[in-house]
Amino acid sequence: MSDPIAVVSSYFKLIQGLDNDASAFAAVLHPEVEQTEYPNLLSRNLVRRSYEEILSTLRNGREVLVDSRFEMDRIHSCTDGSVVAEGQWRAQAIIDLGPVVRGQLLVAQLCMVFEFKDGKIYRQRSFHNFETV
Repeated sequence: MSDPIAVVSSYFKLIQGLDNDASAFAAVLHPEVEQTEYPNLLSRNLVRRSYEEILSTLRNGREVLVDSRFEMDRIHSCTDGSVVAEGQWRAQAIIDLGPVVRGQLLVAQLCMVFEFKDGKIYRQRSFHNFETV
């Protein structure tokens, strides 16, 4: 899979289902991937995750969230080969999670920037703006 937009689309399908199948992620994530999540409602500090930490976060997500959905409004290929995706994510909390209470719907506007190496996601920067629902 060498089309960057197809790689990002496949990645969104995996994370939407909170999938943690390492072999499925190996098709889209570079082994040296680094995911950077900027501060937001659920994570007050900048967080950097490796491949294994991304999978661990998804495993943890399965224990605290249901009905995870991504709705991409725009996805752009840039001249440098990177991809920028904008959209909305929503999920329902099944336990209390910091400022979020069980049953609460989480909604975030997203902007994500993806860089590639060897046809796979090598760097991901995520900006989440959570709404109060």
